[in-house]
Amino acid sequence: MRYEQLGRTGIRVSKIGLGTWQFGASYWGWGKEIDEGEAISIIRRALELGINFIDTAEIYGWGRSERVIGKALSQVDREEVVIATKVFPYRVTVSGVLKALRNSLRRLNTSYVDLYQIHWPSPIFPLKGALRALERELEEGRIRAIGVSNFSLKQMEEARSYLQRHDLASNQIEYNLLKRDPERDLIPHCRREGITIIAYSPLAQGLLTGKYGPGRIPKGLQRRLNIWHLYGRIDWTVVERLKELAKRKGGGTGPAQLALAWVIREKGVVAIPGAKSLEQLQENAEAAEMELSDKDLSFLEVP
Repeated sequence: MRYEQLGRTGIRVSKIGLGTWQFGASYWGWGKEIDEGEAISIIRRALELGINFIDTAEIYGWGRSERVIGKALSQVDREEVVIATKVFPYRVTVSGVLKALRNSLRRLNTSYVDLYQIHWPSPIFPLKGALRALERELEEGRIRAIGVSNFSLKQMEEARSYLQRHDLASNQIEYNLLKRDPERDLIPHCRREGITIIAYSPLAQGLLTGKYGPGRIPKGLQRRLNIWHLYGRIDWTVVERLKELAKRKGGGTGPAQLALAWVIREKGVVAIPGAKSLEQLQENAEAAEMELSDKDLSFLEVP
């Protein structure tokens, strides 16, 4: 496993983390394709594989994801794990964010969270008071770093302007081979400023795994609508090139691993793919060791 620093904090995170949106969410087959026991096994195996970065949110499964993580880590050395969670934007007031943080700590069964993130920019509440409150929580030891999620460059810089004694450690965004808009301005800016990009949906909700293609997209009306909303017309050329490159490399290499290796190819970007099985988790972890040549990267560039 490869590691790098989270922002300028000194916190060391694995290049491949574990996203836990799928834990507790019926959207991802909770109770059918995966249950609590399997989720706990995945978390504990992730640590064995060197994945030390686990990302969740209070909204995932309405708190169930955090509770599952709390159970999984109950007998683990807390200092060996980097836990990140998020507060939903309708709670971004001074009192709301403090209450949300304490509830997350209780569900996670921990006295501190390594990275506390504002999940989305709030369309209602100003950020200044909440961010100042989080600075105090950082100084009192209940969080170790402050981050944002789904913030544009302008929104992120506004958030930074409200912080008086600390800086943002990260911005968690959707970034993958089918969603490359952040490369225009956000990612280069964050690299210059020492702010880590945490890439969620690095496999485009499964579209880059090679499992799907024209006429073969994920089942379920909710997932279909979400994919249509996020990606519109899918350029399957990217998927086909991933499959072809995987075939060339052989040795059990899969399209998903190459897609993950592409996301984390440069310093300053880590990825948090989900996993619904130990096999998927293993494949994700192996992607951290893959090196893509200039020729590989050129091949994956679709005009």
